[in-house]
Amino acid sequence: MSWVDLTWPMLAAASLVLGLVHGLVWLTQLRQRVHLAFALAAVSVAVLALLELQTFHALSPNRMSTAIRWMYVPVTVMVVSLLYVVHQWFGLGSPVLAAGVAALRVFGLILDFSTGENLNFISVDGVGRSEWWGATISHPIGDINPWVMVSQFSNALLLIYLAQTMLRSTREPESVRRAALIVCGSWFLLVVLMMSSAAIMALGLPRVPLAATPSFVIVVVAMSYRLSNELFRTQRLSSQLQQSERRSLLAEAHLELAATASGIGLWSWDVVHNSFRENANNRGLLGNPGESACARDALFRNADPDDRLVRHEFDDVLHDDTYQLEYRVLRPDGERRWISVQGNIEHDTRGHPAVVRGITRDVTRRKGEETLLRTLLEAAPSALLLIDADGRVRCSNIEGARVFGYEADTITGIPLETLVPGAMNAPGATERDRAPRPANDDSIGVRKDGEEFPVEVRVSPLRIDDTPHAVVAVSDLTSRRRMEHEVAAEREGLAHLSRVTMLGELSGSLAHELNQPLAAILSNAQAAQRILRRDPSDIGEVQEILADIVENDRRAGQVIDGLRGLLKKETREYAPLDVNVVVQDCMRLMRNDLLNRRVVCRLHLAPGLPTCLGDRIQLQQVLLNLLINACDALPDEQGERTVLVRTSPSEIGVCTEVVDSGTGIPADMLERIFTPFESTKTTGMGMGLAVCRTIIRAHGGRIWVENAQPRGARACFDLPRQEVST
Repeated sequence: MSWVDLTWPMLAAASLVLGLVHGLVWLTQLRQRVHLAFALAAVSVAVLALLELQTFHALSPNRMSTAIRWMYVPVTVMVVSLLYVVHQWFGLGSPVLAAGVAALRVFGLILDFSTGENLNFISVDGVGRSEWWGATISHPIGDINPWVMVSQFSNALLLIYLAQTMLRSTREPESVRRAALIVCGSWFLLVVLMMSSAAIMALGLPRVPLAATPSFVIVVVAMSYRLSNELFRTQRLSSQLQQSERRSLLAEAHLELAATASGIGLWSWDVVHNSFRENANNRGLLGNPGESACARDALFRNADPDDRLVRHEFDDVLHDDTYQLEYRVLRPDGERRWISVQGNIEHDTRGHPAVVRGITRDVTRRKGEETLLRTLLEAAPSALLLIDADGRVRCSNIEGARVFGYEADTITGIPLETLVPGAMNAPGATERDRAPRPANDDSIGVRKDGEEFPVEVRVSPLRIDDTPHAVVAVSDLTSRRRMEHEVAAEREGLAHLSRVTMLGELSGSLAHELNQPLAAILSNAQAAQRILRRDPSDIGEVQEILADIVENDRRAGQVIDGLRGLLKKETREYAPLDVNVVVQDCMRLMRNDLLNRRVVCRLHLAPGLPTCLGDRIQLQQVLLNLLINACDALPDEQGERTVLVRTSPSEIGVCTEVVDSGTGIPADMLERIFTPFESTKTTGMGMGLAVCRTIIRAHGGRIWVENAQPRGARACFDLPRQEVST
């Protein structure tokens, strides 16, 4: 017995063991057809080894021919099986080449049993004996079958396929590249030896035993090792998958518990296998009595007839990654509820939806609140605009669209800068100050036709979906400005009427002021006439008399100018003035009236007061009104009746005070003494102090009244100093 008789059965036994192992693996994992293919290849190797051992000991041509014919069967099974394994592992070679190799092998198997004694020999005429590494083996002698070229052509295509796989594996990861080099490279050498063996047999020379070549042993071991690794890796992945499934089931249980507690419906739709799963909450929210196998039927079975288009909307969003739909469902009890369905969609490599997942929520309360809020917004008298982060109108109420001359659906997207220039640059600019911006009544709005109109703007920043927005309230001030002008005109008329009334009260004083210069003019003129009759040459004394006449005439003219100024209906002729001069002018106008009232007026005028900017006539009106009120407040008993007029510097400019020595002002009148038609005098109209407050406020100052100590009242007004330009 030689070493060949020991080695070949051992190779066959090892191959059978590998085949049995991988066959059992395939039986436990029927989808792993690679193990079935390798099992067939291993069994084929075992059969091939035993058949080749018979050829080594064959002594008759018939026995040799029969063994060679049947050897082609395991070779064909081995080549086709290993070709399938390599293609499934790497998938780098051309499928056309692989199919061509398999087809030629099967065709050669048919020719093996239909032409000659086998595919290699038309006839085996004899058996030769030769020495091979100390062992004597037999080899066939006969005529070569020309159809053996089919087998050789199949081997040539197989070499091209293996070379192509090894070449393309250079672009793959190192593990794939190394495995392809070992498996395909060893098989490449095996095929070369197979082709060489066939050529040697064709020449009638002793051939090399096929199964004993080192390359074939490497192919079997390498592929077995690779399959074993795949098996171990599969087991690890299976274990990891089981652990992952346990974690997934645990997470799903927690999610289901959270969804049940929060009233959220969960569902998933496997589009590929058309299977639908949902929890009990989802069925309850949608009003479904039981489970449904169809996703569209479960989601939209009870959809409100008015929302029937939601099915088409759902089909449209299946091409997106995420979706959100809101529609109404009509529950079995007749109640309508708003439902929100949202989730994500997984797509296959062709972009078709594979798995759709979603959650279902009842948003009836939110929709009701939105409807209520929308109703309140539409009922708001002001224009309300929601501005997005880009400074554009996101939505508006009806009044907002009407004010600017747009339709409710056409104002969306228009920049706020177009509607109210300068109102805001962007909502992001308001992030520095979370408080609403104060109202601004100096802004200008622009209508759709380009018309400008005054508006009051108020901007309130807010965040929506973590994005800065702003609510802009716009009020049209056109009617208000018109009314303000009308009220101002009425107020000026009332002030003029007050001045005329006050002049009526000062008529005695004015008559006295005019009588004095007129009487002096008359006396001087008569004296001049007498001098001229007596001595026409006495010109010097006449000139002195004429100078007195001119001075008295100027004095009378000043009195008349003051009267004309008070009677003129002209306002706000602001000019720099000295408050002390205004006080002195008023005292001249009041001198005779003070004498008639037996009132002593004391002046305490501070020197060097700053210049104020104002209307001299209006300020005279204020001071005269305060003086008349002070005189009216004095008691009628005998004794000194005094009024004090004092000027002094103040924080903002000049303060003027009129202090009487009367009984003071009742406490309940101090708060409303400047209210129109409120008066402490029985015959008063109650408009004097109201007019005075309007005039002082128009000058940028303030006026107030208080009781003095130990008795009397004090009326004060404060005027700002004139700003000196630099």
